[in-house]
Amino acid sequence: MARLPDPMAAATPAAEELFRELAAKRGRIDGMYRTLLNHPELTRHVGALGSYLRFGSGALAPDLRELTILWMAKQLKAAYEWVKHVPPALEAGLPQELIEALRTGNEAGKLTETQKAVIDAAGCVLYRRSIPQDLQDRVLAHLGLEGLIELVVLCGFYQMIAGVIFAFDVPLPAGAADPFV
Repeated sequence: MARLPDPMAAATPAAEELFRELAAKRGRIDGMYRTLLNHPELTRHVGALGSYLRFGSGALAPDLRELTILWMAKQLKAAYEWVKHVPPALEAGLPQELIEALRTGNEAGKLTETQKAVIDAAGCVLYRRSIPQDLQDRVLAHLGLEGLIELVVLCGFYQMIAGVIFAFDVPLPAGAADPFV
């Protein structure tokens, strides 16, 4: 197992302060951020970008943000990301039926035009392809330029988070089951 030590067992004052800051914004700190707290300064920067993308942005609507995160989690088989983002997806208004369709890979025909454009653009980012001009134009029409840029950065951010989760065997939250098994 490649898990890192629990940084809170011998936390520095900087790590303790950052833990409190993250907990104040996110509620409970477990898994990925707790693992990253082994490097408090890096965690501060990762946390700042994550907080901006999740809580501080207005360019990407919450339902589209959560749709993208869940779609990325499914593609990457990142169970931790999936489990952590189903509740915010429901809060953002994504129907349970759509979430289940994403989980099983059966979302075709269930997405709105905007959702389809967002997922298609996310696929370009995930598979490291240029976003074709016609697709970029559709996304721009729905999200604007800042929304398009945030979408691309969001995809990259959650790929990075998946990398941390896999590299250090970050466990699922207590009581959670792998949704992709």
